[in-house]
Amino acid sequence: MRPVRLLSGILTVSGWTLMSRILGFVRDVMIAGLIGPGPLMDAFVAAFRLPNMFRRFFAEGAFNAAFVPMFSKRLEADENPLGFAGLALSGLGLVLLVLTGLAMVFMPALVWATAEGFAGDARFGLTVDYGRVVFPYIFFISLAALLSARSTPPGGSPPPPRRRCCSTSC
Repeated sequence: MRPVRLLSGILTVSGWTLMSRILGFVRDVMIAGLIGPGPLMDAFVAAFRLPNMFRRFFAEGAFNAAFVPMFSKRLEADENPLGFAGLALSGLGLVLLVLTGLAMVFMPALVWATAEGFAGDARFGLTVDYGRVVFPYIFFISLAALLSARSTPPGGSPPPPRRRCCSTSC
């Protein structure tokens, strides 16, 4: 087992997180400049909040926190870690497909639950339409997060900060 280099790990994660924040700010400024203030921007922000909420659970939250230690343990013990990762990818993919399908069908209810102030307004229909366009993002970003977690070497520098930086700029 390699020794942990705490300072280099802190600097790596901090640097990529800072870059992610800067790129996120630039992205938000560009979107605000293109769309401008008003009902379109309100609908876009409300619609994009839905997949981001689920992303925190599936891509960066509990699933990733459970997968990385189990995968690392199997990798170190040479207990078919790629088979385990394949099963995890299949299971996560199935759950995400079902979730995405249900969200597409019940998007009006999701929008009402998260932005009920839009009900009876033109923004409601726009948010439902935008939500149906942006919600599949959760499927792709969660699978990318799983593949990124799979490429994390035990005791090594994790790629998730770089992934977060790259996904922020999209």
